Amino acid sequence: MGIKAHDLSLDHLITTQEKTGMKLKDLQLTLTSADAWGLLRKDLTSALGVSRAKRFLLRYGWNCGVHEARILKKAIDWENDLEWLIAGSKMHHLTGRVLSYPEKFQVNMEKGRFNVSGHWIDSYEAKQHLTYSGKHHEPVCYFLIGYASGYTSECMGKKVIFKEINCKGKGDQHCSYIGKTVDEWGEEISEELFFYEDADMGKELDQMHRRIEQQKERFKIGYTLSQNLTKDMLQGKGLSGFAETIGRSLHCPVLIEGKHYETLAEYGDIPEIHKYMSVYNIKDKIEKMKGNSFIEWSLEDKTFKLLTTPILIESKNFGYITIVIDQENDDFYKDLLERAAIISALHMQNERVAIETEQRLKGELLEQLLNNKGIKKNEMFDRFSYLDYNLSTPHYVMYVVIQEEAKEIDNYEYLNIRNRISESIYQDFFNDDNQPLILLKLNCIQAIIDKDLIDTNYKSPRHFGEQIIKKLGLANVYIGISDPAKEITDFYKKFQEVKRAVELAIWKKSESKVVLSNELGHLTLFLSARDPEDLEAFANENLHNLIEYDKKRNAELLHTLMQYTQNEFNVHKTAREMCISISGMRYRIQKIEELLEIDLSDSNSRFQVQLSLQILLVLGKVDHLTLV
Repeated sequence: MGIKAHDLSLDHLITTQEKTGMKLKDLQLTLTSADAWGLLRKDLTSALGVSRAKRFLLRYGWNCGVHEARILKKAIDWENDLEWLIAGSKMHHLTGRVLSYPEKFQVNMEKGRFNVSGHWIDSYEAKQHLTYSGKHHEPVCYFLIGYASGYTSECMGKKVIFKEINCKGKGDQHCSYIGKTVDEWGEEISEELFFYEDADMGKELDQMHRRIEQQKERFKIGYTLSQNLTKDMLQGKGLSGFAETIGRSLHCPVLIEGKHYETLAEYGDIPEIHKYMSVYNIKDKIEKMKGNSFIEWSLEDKTFKLLTTPILIESKNFGYITIVIDQENDDFYKDLLERAAIISALHMQNERVAIETEQRLKGELLEQLLNNKGIKKNEMFDRFSYLDYNLSTPHYVMYVVIQEEAKEIDNYEYLNIRNRISESIYQDFFNDDNQPLILLKLNCIQAIIDKDLIDTNYKSPRHFGEQIIKKLGLANVYIGISDPAKEITDFYKKFQEVKRAVELAIWKKSESKVVLSNELGHLTLFLSARDPEDLEAFANENLHNLIEYDKKRNAELLHTLMQYTQNEFNVHKTAREMCISISGMRYRIQKIEELLEIDLSDSNSRFQVQLSLQILLVLGKVDHLTLV
């Protein structure tokens, strides 16, 4: 007569003899302490990692469950197959692994239905894990789960999966489980099925070895790249050297651009590399880029992908580095690109400091050159030559003034206007040997620019000034440019002339924002000695009565006087040009002399009248002798 599962005991299974030892039926049996299993479990976790150790123990449990189910089926005369199935939980208890206490048991072996749940009491596996590894964040009874799944699957003839819901190994009060067929679990069990798949440990170890070798190779590449970039920086190779080092290390094209998308350096065999790799192609994305981030992008008609990162100095963007990648991006390329960006930022910062230091020294000399009338020619020439600047060629003196109205905006914007102007001047002649010298002051900029630089790159000095204003969109700035200073001793004089010319343009609110000192002619002599207000007062004093007479009577005596002076004080020539009679002309001259109380046949009176008329024209008080 068949037995029931609850009647199963070790006497049904184990035989003990002194010569042959213990046997489970006809199979040799060994006894091992739970602590030994705990140590084995710990070593497996250390050697393989938690995930692989779980997979190993779970599959080991599965195979044990399948094996014991087959032994019990063959060795025991069961009352029915259900008793055979239930005997699996009894085997847990008999072997000291755990006491299984079912709560729900819905099984129909004929229809292939299996849905059970319950508790495991006194799990040896949870105890050993806590002893040797401490609490874990998920259930740890891997062998018990695998054994239950393997045993019931063998009995049911279809795959049954047990899942541990609670576990003392992760700090719960008890261990609890649910077991269902794969069909009944559905998608819920998909992640667990991975651990039951056959695994070739040899292949896994080979893959692990290859990954380790790959990591070693990547570490070597990263270390070598960092070392070579640092060496390039110390040797002063600059961005071109950086681009070549990056490209050779990663075997890819490289493009380094400035913040305005200008090419600073490139490496690679792609024709017109800057055209394809320029971040200008993704300008919208770049403008939204924040901080030290990365953008992976591609072009529609190209097979390669690109990876871009910004070059940041004090959280401000100074450019971009872009490389070509022929595979999916990972942190390896990002890490290397970040290192390259940091080295590039250090180089740019060093260059900025060097330039600022050099410009400060040159600025101090420029201050003396333009504002010190008694400079010693040879001494000044030598001091500039020490800074590798050639003063022997003709130079324009440039004077830029930011109007008083601009001071009403905040200091940052005010200084920003000044800096934008100076940067624009530098950028225009960035690649030239004799770059402009610039001195920044509170509301003005003083500069000297080699005459050849402007004459070569622009139509005229005025065109140069107009292009700066147009490019920067400035409306509150006046730019003055002098005649060329050909000798060192000329710089002071030219600066005074252009300074007065700009002050005059501001005073009369000239529509033209670019002022050339040579437009004033011989008046520059007076402008360097007097204020515009004094000159206007001088002219008004000499011509006041005549101006007032024309205003009251709507006359043209001031116009007549100008024509008379321009025709060398010749009555007949002036009469013909103005289409009036000789007698009419003589009457007008007589009236002018009466109003001004002068004698126009006197040379001093003539010069005084001519000078007064010229001053009013320059100051904009009259326009073609039509009263303003």
